Amino acid sequence: MIQKVKKMVEEAQSIVCITGQEAMVECGGVDLWDSDNLFRIEKEYKKSPEEMLSAGELTARKVYFYDFYKKEVLRNLPEPGPAYAAMKKLQEAGKLAAVISFNIYGLEYRAGLRNVIELSGNVYSNYCPLCKKKYPVDFLKNSKGIPICEDCKAAIRPDIRLHSEKVRNDLYTQAVTACAGADMLLILGTNLSGSKMQYCTGHYEGDKLVVIHQKENYTDKFADYVINESPGNVMPKLVSDIVVPVSDTGKNGKALTKPEVK
Repeated sequence: MIQKVKKMVEEAQSIVCITGQEAMVECGGVDLWDSDNLFRIEKEYKKSPEEMLSAGELTARKVYFYDFYKKEVLRNLPEPGPAYAAMKKLQEAGKLAAVISFNIYGLEYRAGLRNVIELSGNVYSNYCPLCKKKYPVDFLKNSKGIPICEDCKAAIRPDIRLHSEKVRNDLYTQAVTACAGADMLLILGTNLSGSKMQYCTGHYEGDKLVVIHQKENYTDKFADYVINESPGNVMPKLVSDIVVPVSDTGKNGKALTKPEVK
């Protein structure tokens, strides 16, 4: 299966990647919704992760929201891994049209990817809701209690989509447009369940929808190809023969592949 998908990647000209939870976890992030963390969080905070990361919690219980946010969400900031390096190679080869991120850790931008559509924002973007002053993530991590704007003394807001908040319409439009124009979709570290995923992929009309994730899911049957391995293991194999000569970089962006050894 990997060799077949590899050939399709080499022939594709407009690939859209969609990154999910598993792609983040293998880069060192923490899945707050796995069984162990879910049990621990509900025992310690008396609420679920969804409740703690909700707009209502931020509005009504800021102290508890930021205590949870700094301890749990900002505790382990993942670094881009092999799957993201592979996407960067696709970009340099002129094959990567867009990346749609379902995560909040900005791994795509930190990997040097362009045309990234973050449906849930990212933790590296923070702002004052009154004066709009921007703050780095370290400001929040190092603050005591509620992080306060230095200028107007309002509570700083992480620029992420909290539970109960809707995805911005313009982001949905960008994601749908990207999927509709792709000749290949790579779903990395997640499955095809969920309304946001179905809305995006539902506009793809091709026959190269590839799901790469470790856990089998009932929605796998809706994909054209499924590889039940981690994106970090599979993606480097898919791009291993793609070469972008230094002399061609920045000219036409066309990808070459290594000649077959006969």
